[in-house]
Amino acid sequence: MSVPASSPFKDSIGGSQHDFGSNTSVHDSSYMRALARGDVEALIKNCTILSVDDFIKEMMSSMPKPKPITVADDLFKDVPYNKGSAHVLEKSMYQPLQLGFDTISKELSTKLGTERLRCLQTYTKMNPIAVEQGFDVRIAPDLYLTFYEDKIDQLFAKKDNKRMSLNSWKESLFHYPGLFIEVKRSAGANFPWDVKDKATHDAALSTEAKDLLEQIHRYVAYAQYPAYPYRFIYCITVTGEYMRFWKWSATGARVSDSIKYVEHSKPVVDFLQALHLGGDYAIGVNVGERLLFESYDHQGITDKDFEGRVAQMAKEYNDNAEPAWKDWLVAAQSSGMWKLGANLKLKDQYIVMQYPIYATIGIFGRGTRCYLAIKQQDFKDGKLNFKTFQTFKMSWQFIIRGREDDFYAVANTKDGAVQPIPNLATIIGSDILLNSQQSAAVFVEQVGGDPAKLPSGSPSGATTSHDDSHFYHRELRWLLLGTVGRRLTTAKTVGEIVLPLQQCLA
Repeated sequence: MSVPASSPFKDSIGGSQHDFGSNTSVHDSSYMRALARGDVEALIKNCTILSVDDFIKEMMSSMPKPKPITVADDLFKDVPYNKGSAHVLEKSMYQPLQLGFDTISKELSTKLGTERLRCLQTYTKMNPIAVEQGFDVRIAPDLYLTFYEDKIDQLFAKKDNKRMSLNSWKESLFHYPGLFIEVKRSAGANFPWDVKDKATHDAALSTEAKDLLEQIHRYVAYAQYPAYPYRFIYCITVTGEYMRFWKWSATGARVSDSIKYVEHSKPVVDFLQALHLGGDYAIGVNVGERLLFESYDHQGITDKDFEGRVAQMAKEYNDNAEPAWKDWLVAAQSSGMWKLGANLKLKDQYIVMQYPIYATIGIFGRGTRCYLAIKQQDFKDGKLNFKTFQTFKMSWQFIIRGREDDFYAVANTKDGAVQPIPNLATIIGSDILLNSQQSAAVFVEQVGGDPAKLPSGSPSGATTSHDDSHFYHRELRWLLLGTVGRRLTTAKTVGEIVLPLQQCLA
């Protein structure tokens, strides 16, 4: 599979751009691993190791106060694993693991009065990842915890376990929020990290452990993170009789100590309780009440008319792009819409097309995403032309980097007075994501936060061995951009492009 020359997407690994051109041959998984190796090596040096208690405390820091809930402590006792000379098939672990997770979730959902997480066996469901980037790679997580069992069942029933391709919006498991569980039958794949034993922090990984780390990084960075707007992502690794919890963000990864889950399932109960209390918010998505995006209820517009308007928006935008993005258009025409969160307190209410105009892959970096935006009233009134469109941009930027609204303020200033340029840019706000090594509160939910007032210092027992520029504090910044002047695609000569750049520098 080659990268279409007209693709609106650019490849980005760890914040670095990779231009594969238009004649790239098939990207297999080994090539994908090679691209990500720098991120994985940096991750090994920068993983923050937490005790299980501290990991759970972080999860619960923004959740309602947990209830004392008693659940049997031996729910995973029947999970087989390699022990001594006894070897088992990895697949034989899935069913008892699924049963344990589902038993806990059912109990929690009943006692807490919340939606219920479901554990799905997905190891046979091959999902394409990073299709927009030109990759021809499919993956299948072993198990998947999600609140969206019905929609995922419909997806796989529709595709009948056949090869899925980018022919409509949400054609992959990873377009539905959740967390994957990757299973290995031997403790040899576990990581030599122990919060109480500093001697293990720099221990070399076994081949099995390194392969597992590269695998879960691929799932997070190339599958989940690009498919949906996340603030952070959780996952679980099971290695023989051991289990670990993981939390991934733009600033690094935090990982719990090993849990002997076959003997004690209470830590799993505590972990799942936090997820049940917080729902999608706890899972880390940026869609929901009080978050960046909210669901859009198109009242007054029939479903058929709504779908037609979304398709018309995509076509109008695509017709004004040169060259046309055929692959983007096919997917965008079946996209849904979100509205920008009410807490942003915008003068006008905007909605955005769920399928992005532009997205990067890789979780350790800016993770820039751009969406086609329009005023909600214009959408209702059917004013779906290029002049009514705007671009909503979001990216995790270093806190030490100058803010884009400051640059625009300079651009709008003449003779010491601010003279706004119509439609240039509107800064909406920002959220802070602290360096995963230096904060007990990895995600601080506030708009326009002052980094100087944010908490610092690792939680009790947290350890790390190195530092790296990948993992500085980052801030999620978002902008609403209008269109100004002529489109660059209308330039007929190099000089027409160079002249405005020269004027900017003059």
